[in-house]
Order: sequence, then structure tokens, then C-alpha cells
Amino acid sequence: MLAAPRKSDSRRILAILLLAGLALRVVILLMTSDLGPRIVDEKQYHVLAVSLVEGRGFATEFGPTSLRPPAFPAFVAGLWSITGSRDLQVVRMVQCLLGLTTAWFAWRIGRTLWDERAGLVAAGIVAFYPTLVLANFLLLTETLFTFLLTAFIVLLISLLRRPGLALALGAGTVLGLAALTRSVVWPLPIVLTPLLLWMLPGRLQIRGALVVVFLVSYSAVIVPWAVRNTRLQGVSTMVDTIGGINLRMGNYEHTPHDRIWDAVSMRGEKSWIVGLPAHPPGGGEWTEGHKEHWAREQAVRFMAEHPGLTVWRMAIKTGDFWGLDRDFLAGIQQGLFSPPRVPGMLAVAAMLAAFPAVIFLAILGACLSPPDWRSHVVLVLLIVFFTGLHAIVFGHPRYRVPLTPVIALYAGAAVSHAAWRRLRDGGWASLTAVTLGVALASVWTTQLLVRDMSFLRRLLGAS
Repeated sequence: MLAAPRKSDSRRILAILLLAGLALRVVILLMTSDLGPRIVDEKQYHVLAVSLVEGRGFATEFGPTSLRPPAFPAFVAGLWSITGSRDLQVVRMVQCLLGLTTAWFAWRIGRTLWDERAGLVAAGIVAFYPTLVLANFLLLTETLFTFLLTAFIVLLISLLRRPGLALALGAGTVLGLAALTRSVVWPLPIVLTPLLLWMLPGRLQIRGALVVVFLVSYSAVIVPWAVRNTRLQGVSTMVDTIGGINLRMGNYEHTPHDRIWDAVSMRGEKSWIVGLPAHPPGGGEWTEGHKEHWAREQAVRFMAEHPGLTVWRMAIKTGDFWGLDRDFLAGIQQGLFSPPRVPGMLAVAAMLAAFPAVIFLAILGACLSPPDWRSHVVLVLLIVFFTGLHAIVFGHPRYRVPLTPVIALYAGAAVSHAAWRRLRDGGWASLTAVTLGVALASVWTTQLLVRDMSFLRRLLGAS
């Protein structure tokens, strides 16, 4: 184990890391002044934010909608209302600050669970991880959601170590805001509540009271929006109406196995919407909510009728979720981004190299240098929860980005404790680490040499 720096030195190093991260983001900010929304999701969030600023509510040109979660468009609209501008650079600048605050959160968690060195390594990874840096300059939920998820981890770990009503209230509120940013986490309390009741220290009555406060504060954030959606859609709708549609696209007859998330581009007889009746069950007209419920029911029926295919697809989706970061490279190839040649090449190389380096360290840290068991359960639960849901719906490396601070924490522990030295000790922990590393390397090799060969050829040809 390496000697950890003193607290005073740790804060000085952290300040240098954050200032360097800020300088990098300022340089990129100056290069993106003419960059508008390029990705479909960006354009949809932009429409919603403009509608909010103009006083038309959460709506598109077709009227009020529940298609997307509300928090990120509200965040953008709020910034524009405060500044009196609709400049995307304002949003990007604030997202850069949120990204650096997330790095500070990682430092705080790392030093609490391990030591100063682990916290600094985790903060450095979060501050400079290429995909997280890129996310600061896109009109997408990644930066805000990662910030909220990491803040929730800070509060939850503090709650487990020093139980208190204020921490339970804060944890529930922040998780609710995260769920309104990305609906993937709204079911998390279903899994987390019994674990909290078990893991919290103290008498059962006190634990029960803290769990109730957590659930009430979470519900206070979620329920008003769920009521609005349900009234609008005419059917129960929690956060958005995209979940059931995504589930259908990832689980129907024509789901493409090479790019499962690309089922949205299927047209004609292979479209996910083929088979939609003229009217919803019970009569009336189709709403977004009715379509989402129909899509979800169709997907569940298909999975039940094809269990073997479903398991196979889940394996593919899990591999996609933990695949290499290639979105920026694909965006350049598709003409979405046109960075200067040398910075673009450096960014692509950094993205391709960063994830393997960090994840292999994280595997060592998680298996060979875990924190206290309660905190370890929380961090692993988040990894398993995100992976499991995306294995059912569809996986994409982009959806893994919010887990980067969790991965960075384990990587920081590995560096601080020189976890690789313990591989020679053998045992189940070493075997698990080696198995996970080999499995990931095999997945990447298969994806590159088998599934993505045509993509690589097109890319090389374009180059």
C-alpha cells in the first residue's frame, strides 16, 4: 500500500486537478461556440427547453408531451431565464462546473471510504475522463444526471455511517431529481428500501423512520410529475413514455443484434409500431401513454414466448453496455462533429484508451481492495442495477457514463492500495478479478473483429 498524502497536501493537489480540469474545459468551450444541437436527443431537449422559456409548458410542436423526463429541459430553461439568453454556451459552462463538482464528490467519497490518495485518483479520473468531458458540451442529460447520482451516493454513504433525518431527506430528494432527469432510476427505491432497512445501524424503529423519510422525500419529488403525466396521457405514467417504447424496440421480432439500440431506425414492416391497433383497448384515441403501455405489453409477451432469444439478447446488451467508448469516433465518421484534426485524433485516442485502463483498475479495486461492506453493497448495487435494466431494454456505452464516478472510486482504491500485487495471493477475489478482466477483453475483441468490422472498414476508407 502506498503512503497517502496529508490532508493539507491532498486539498492542494485537488485544487490543482480541478483548476487544470477547468482550464481544459475553457479551451474546449472556446472551440464549441458555433456547435448547435446535432444528435436527435439534443434537438428534442432543445425544443422542450425553448417551449418552457416561451411559456408553452412542457410541450413540442404537437402539444404537451410526456416523452422525456422534465428535469434537464427545466434545467436548461432555468439557465436561459436567469441569463436572458438562449445561448448553448451558457448551458455548457454550467455543465462544466457541474462536472468538476462531480469530481469533488468523487474525492470526498474516495477519502471517506479509503484514503486521501484514493480520493485524489478518483477525482482526477472524473475530472479528465474523456467521455465525461465531452458530455459537458452536449445538450444531453449525462452531466446533470451524473452530478445528481454522485451527490446521492455522497448522501447515502453518509446516511449509512451517521444516520440522521436530514441525510435521509436529502438522499430521497436528490434521488427523486435524478429520476426526473433519467427515468432509469425511478424503480431503484424498490430494491434499495429493504437494503436500507437492513444496513442502517441502530434500532429497528429508528431505521424504519429513516427509511420512511427517505421514501416520502423521494415521492414528494416524483409524484406531482406522475400525476401530471397520468392526467395528460389517460393512463398511469410515472416519469416519461419512452421506457416502454425502448423495451419494445429491444425485444421484438426485428430487433437488430448488431446495434440493438438502432431499432428506432427500422422502417416499414420491421418498425416497432407495426401491429398497433386502430384504437387502444377500451376505446378512445392513442396517447403517448397508451402507446407506451401497448409497447411494454408486447415486449413482455415476446420475452415470455422467446426465453432463449431473450437471454441471448441480454448477453449482447450487457456487452454493449460495457463496450468501448466509440460515440465520438462514430460522430466524426457520421459528420456530426468536425473537430480540428490533431485535437480530434487525440480525443479519439484518449477515449479508446481511457475506459480499458480505468475499468481494469476498477475491477482490481472492487475485488481486492473493497471499502466497508455497507458502502461496497451500495456501489455494487448501482452497477448491477444499471447493468440489469439496460440488459433488459437495450445497452449502449452512453448509458454507462453516469457510472464513471463509481468506477473511478474503485480504480482509485486499486492505485492507492496497489491492488495488483494481491493478485499473486490467489483466492476467490483474485480469480474473480481475472475472470472479469478476461471476459471484458473477450467482449471487446468480439465486438471489434466480428460485429464492427464493416464499421471499421468504412472508417478507414473515409480516413
